[in-house]
Amino acid sequence: MRNFKSHISNLRFQISNLKSGYATVPRAAVLLAALLVCNSPTLSQTSPQPYAVIPRDAVNYSGPGRDTSHDLPGPEIKIGLLAPLTGVRQNEGKALLEAARLAIEDEAASPFPGGRRLSIVARDQSDSWGRATNEIVRLVFDDRAAVLLTSLDGDSAHLAEQVGNKVGIPIVTLSTDPSTTEINLPWIFRLAPTDTQQARAFARDIYLERRFKKVILITNSNHDGRIGGEEFQKAAHALSAPPFDEIEVNPMGSKLDSTVSQIIAAKPEALVFWTGAETTARLLQPLLKALPTTQFYLSQEAAQTRSVAGQNNTWILGSSLVEKTLRDSFEKRYHARTGEFPIPAAAQAYDAIRILAASLRSSGPNRARLRDTLAALSNYQGASGPVTFDHAGNDLDDFTLVRLPSAESGRP
Repeated sequence: MRNFKSHISNLRFQISNLKSGYATVPRAAVLLAALLVCNSPTLSQTSPQPYAVIPRDAVNYSGPGRDTSHDLPGPEIKIGLLAPLTGVRQNEGKALLEAARLAIEDEAASPFPGGRRLSIVARDQSDSWGRATNEIVRLVFDDRAAVLLTSLDGDSAHLAEQVGNKVGIPIVTLSTDPSTTEINLPWIFRLAPTDTQQARAFARDIYLERRFKKVILITNSNHDGRIGGEEFQKAAHALSAPPFDEIEVNPMGSKLDSTVSQIIAAKPEALVFWTGAETTARLLQPLLKALPTTQFYLSQEAAQTRSVAGQNNTWILGSSLVEKTLRDSFEKRYHARTGEFPIPAAAQAYDAIRILAASLRSSGPNRARLRDTLAALSNYQGASGPVTFDHAGNDLDDFTLVRLPSAESGRP
């Protein structure tokens, strides 16, 4: 705690009673607000022609924390998982947790140095911004996690990365929000394609390969929907594509039947979904039935649903280099454990835990040394594909369009 205070003393904010005062939302919310003030990326992210660009390999951490006096004590090394464990997205969160537990069990077969053991501490990001804020703080200070793994939710990823940068704790995220690694923070690593990569791949296939003209973009009216929609707009504009229609839906709304009717009446050649899994599940089945020749393009968040029976016209962005034996083994074992085939992000969560375990075996229970080990990761072969991080925390995998895994087969 003393080290954390020294990092933010310039904020004139006293947190001496932090660990005893988590019960109220405002305290943690004020803490995160103070952290966000110091790291606001808005201008640097929106400028189309920046005055300067920091080279990716120049993003590094040269501060303290690597000596053994900063090692986390105790026989247990904890990985904190922030996921939606209740509410409308609970199926996604529970799938991530099951995949993480499977990875922990696999790691238990090989003892950790010093007799230590690896464990998962899961906390719920659902409900309000303040809830996620509190849970992040608890994971860092109460649970003393060595690293945090966050779900696909962009808001939670941003909260976690700001804490990580101030406290000095690695953050591995499944969020596709490109801005998480565009502001040159050395503590964040993404295990997924970005919205930018997805948008460009969708736009190329729609406008260059298939020459479609009647396109509809469906977005949720939240942070991730807005970011994804903006990226697709930029990708389409870069290709001088004709204008497309955009439909914004409330992820908590109940009037989606009229949206389905509106889309069917328009008879689009392509539908692009930048929605959450809960919205996708309600829209996709009737649209697939009514529009059998339409091509459907699903963002990573949209694809985290088991309600879609595999179709040849439903696409997501995935690894082009995944090893079939690794993927099949994970899917078979996950199915045996849960009775269901995994959503796409479950394989990423499994790989994230295995990567963290391998890195912790090298670094020991030290957050700064763990960050260094993650930054040096190269060509890890996982169930979701090979993983190599650049020094800004980007996943350098070769992503390409693949068919959405079906509910029956679990695979394209």
